[in-house]
Amino acid sequence: MEIPITDIDSAFIVVTSLIKNFEESREYYSSTKYSEAEVRQDFIDKFFTALGWDVNHDYQKNPFKQEVKVEKTQKQEDSHTSKRADYAFYIEPEFRIPKFFVEAKKPSRALRHNKKDYFQTARYGWNAQTGVAILTDFEEFVVIDCRLKPDIDTVDKNEISYHRYTDFKDKDTFSEIYWLFSREALLAGNLATYIENLPSPKSKARQLQLLSGAYQDIDTSFLNYIDDIRLQMARAFHSSNPDLTGYELTEATQRTIDRLVFMRFLEDKQIEAESILIGIANSKNSWAKFVAECKRLDVIYNGIIFKPHFIDDKDFNGAEAIRFKEIATDFDPTNSPYNFNYIPIHILGNIYERFLGNVIDIHDGKVFIEEKPEVRRAGGVYYTPKYVVDDIVENTVGSRIKGKSLKAISDLKIADISCGSGSFLISVYDYLLSYYKIYYNDNPTVAKEARCIYDEENNVWGLSIWQKQQILLRHVYGVDIDQQAVEVTQLSLFLKLLEDEDMLTKQEMQVLFADKILPDLTNNIVCGNSLVDYSVMQNINLDQQALHTINPFDFQDAFPTVFKRDNSGFDIIVGNPPYLKEYTYREVFEIVKQANLGKYYQGKMDLWYFFVAHGIDLLRDDGLLGYIAPNNWVSNSGASGLRNKVINDSQILRLVDFAGFMVFDEADIQTMIIILKKTIKSKSYSFFYQVFDSTQTLNHQNVSNELKESRNLSRTLTPKIVRKQMLDSYLKFNDASSGMVLDKIANSGNFKLDAKKEVAQGIIGAPDKCFLIDKKDFDNFSEKEKVFLKPFYTTSARYNLANFSHYIFYISRHNFSDKELSDFTNIESHFEPHKALLTESKVKYKTPDKPYFYLHRERDESFFKKGEKIITPTRVFKPQFCYTDNEYYSSRATFIIKTERINLKYLTGILNSRLVDFWLSNRGKKLGDMLQIDKKPLLEIPIVDTDNANYKQKIISHVEQLTKTITESKTAKTDKDKLWYDRLIRQLENELNQTVYAVYKLEAEDIEVIEA
Repeated sequence: MEIPITDIDSAFIVVTSLIKNFEESREYYSSTKYSEAEVRQDFIDKFFTALGWDVNHDYQKNPFKQEVKVEKTQKQEDSHTSKRADYAFYIEPEFRIPKFFVEAKKPSRALRHNKKDYFQTARYGWNAQTGVAILTDFEEFVVIDCRLKPDIDTVDKNEISYHRYTDFKDKDTFSEIYWLFSREALLAGNLATYIENLPSPKSKARQLQLLSGAYQDIDTSFLNYIDDIRLQMARAFHSSNPDLTGYELTEATQRTIDRLVFMRFLEDKQIEAESILIGIANSKNSWAKFVAECKRLDVIYNGIIFKPHFIDDKDFNGAEAIRFKEIATDFDPTNSPYNFNYIPIHILGNIYERFLGNVIDIHDGKVFIEEKPEVRRAGGVYYTPKYVVDDIVENTVGSRIKGKSLKAISDLKIADISCGSGSFLISVYDYLLSYYKIYYNDNPTVAKEARCIYDEENNVWGLSIWQKQQILLRHVYGVDIDQQAVEVTQLSLFLKLLEDEDMLTKQEMQVLFADKILPDLTNNIVCGNSLVDYSVMQNINLDQQALHTINPFDFQDAFPTVFKRDNSGFDIIVGNPPYLKEYTYREVFEIVKQANLGKYYQGKMDLWYFFVAHGIDLLRDDGLLGYIAPNNWVSNSGASGLRNKVINDSQILRLVDFAGFMVFDEADIQTMIIILKKTIKSKSYSFFYQVFDSTQTLNHQNVSNELKESRNLSRTLTPKIVRKQMLDSYLKFNDASSGMVLDKIANSGNFKLDAKKEVAQGIIGAPDKCFLIDKKDFDNFSEKEKVFLKPFYTTSARYNLANFSHYIFYISRHNFSDKELSDFTNIESHFEPHKALLTESKVKYKTPDKPYFYLHRERDESFFKKGEKIITPTRVFKPQFCYTDNEYYSSRATFIIKTERINLKYLTGILNSRLVDFWLSNRGKKLGDMLQIDKKPLLEIPIVDTDNANYKQKIISHVEQLTKTITESKTAKTDKDKLWYDRLIRQLENELNQTVYAVYKLEAEDIEVIEA
């Protein structure tokens, strides 16, 4: 059920009523007798419901698709140990990415006197990277900056705004909150824009003269924290075990940190009691207690994390006592700024990806953290942004399983053969979990047979932890040459598996299944060299140490269930393969050249080319490959072999070229998304190609949005590939001239329509049908009633008005507030059958005080009255702007332009020109093959208001002639007459287009691009 539309007027009415209620009994509400649970129910729930949120889940019943997640567990009064915020707000479909949090307290607390409340609230937002969070007891309303690392001593300085409840009696003050935190505001992107425009934390830090280290995002802060812990841990191990090699020290440190992180995760998720880390920190022998806890947890959880390791051996001296106690104390959650319940799993992956770029080494008896040689030569570690990962997964996993039964996808095998910290596999696993959940809820009989968990309260089926284990084991595979990466990938997948679990999960798993909670992933996530198989041993002599370093890998042997089946191979391979030029790391290329993949070697190539070629080979027929990689492979001379491999053995399905936008913040690398299908069936084919416009201001947020829905930051094409023609050549999908012409058009614009005063959408009745009468029934109404009946149009034609078949009752407060419905008996009779529906609609759209027979959105009537205007339908295959000076009351499916700042006949000619059609097709909004001409793309059309009187008059004349000719053509009966009019219209259109080209000062080659 769709959530009703709200508006600020109705919200203000509700909130002022709440204020009145609170004022009338303020003494009681502010007393200690009045609890947090009561203020949430009586005031805070209703406050955010007024802002358009479905707090009580009256509309969003499915718990997997609720935009407001409410913490129902009752914490003790004055408790600061809650792991979850009272309210988390999301926007569909991103139900795992909170937009902001609200932490509730009882009014008697006096918020500004409780730093712990500020700290608790800021901690939620900072860990989830929401930017801001709200702390409120209704009496007070505090917006807190969560971009800053919370510090219990200074967190009150993070306050952005503070309001008393009585402040919201002022509508302007209330509107500040409404246009930030209402559902309507978030859908419009207001909060994101507000956060982007907040003063830089660094400058604020200087003003406040606080420690600069406090102003860090969660990624940087936690990475620095873990880096420091790693160095201290390595030194603690070296102090007690000086004979450990650098490799042994690296592994011991990694395993210990992974265990501490996992313990903290279990505590913050409330899967384990909170006493684990506190117990370790407070123990007389913290290391011995830590080892004992690891052995206890291994019995419960299994997995690589707690698996017996040399650090557990009795003859291992452990970590130096004082340092380890300090580390364990630091992990204690009591006053820690970190909350693993809200740090997204992909953020941990980001942190670990960079963490894996370093190694521990020993020089002259001292311990150091150093960058790995291959990372140093590559210029650093580049973590793939989540929106890129998700796009690749959506267009590989999503496209492959869409609409299929679980039985049909039961044998699906998905791999990342350079998995790093596991970011792609986490997204793959998350996608599969969601698909299984949705399928089971759509097929309850299947869910019951599969022994899913049934939630009676919400009438929904969920996955048991055993099912989550099986999904992971059945579908997900990974390979990396780095054992630390393999360990981290397994850890990340375990965290994803347990993400929505709690203490009851552990108890149920142990009681019902007598089994361990985590699956054994040693046969799924494997350490090995994806590019070098054992054939290397036949071509060069390698000693044991060299072979160990190269770490050859045989896919067929490692994954028999994948390769010992009909049509063997992976169904899907995804990832971000390592980018490494040959000249930066020749020894790696020399080894690969001596193995089976040496057949794909050519000079001046990049290492990632091998991963594409090998990836295609590892796929079964019709398998999919999705990578993010540098975009220069389409024209790089060293990539001719790769291009031929792609053209010969696969079909390009999708290319997304980010052009000048750097997806990786710390790398000056232009990249693209590549989606391929292993097939040789078609000699020629077309595919989806999207290229971002480097002249636009691009950032991660708007690029992410553009990937989901193409707007005006990129252009999309459907290039054609003819295999034979493309071999041994560069891949050209479109010459750069189109972009140059579009940029020229953009730079020519000198006139902008005013969004508020000069452009309006048509009327919304909500529902329209209740306000319409048939044209033939018009005379059934009296003369005074006919005043409110207006011809109702749902579209317009190019240079020509549409016909109308209905009248609409145009009734609103502007023309009826001083009248009584009972004085208009025929109108009253018309609305009587619709009264219940319209009354319900007014409640639904948060305008319950508006008379039921009033239009929902009547708009400014001056747009519809007699007078010059331009009409356009919102969805068209080519521009259909129409000039008129007639009365024209139109529906929501149209937009109206009304201005005195430019000649409207001239503007009609510009808007209907081939030039504007070209602009809208490339930089406008599209819905399939149709143009979506709503307000935003309409306002963004570059309009030239020429000062050349001759050109302007020509265009006006063309519009007048076209309007007249098209009107007359409708009366043509014979084929001869129809053909004559068609030719005349084409001639007039052509003359108009040539004049518009002259207005925009386009050259012949520019026009050729447009006309192509």
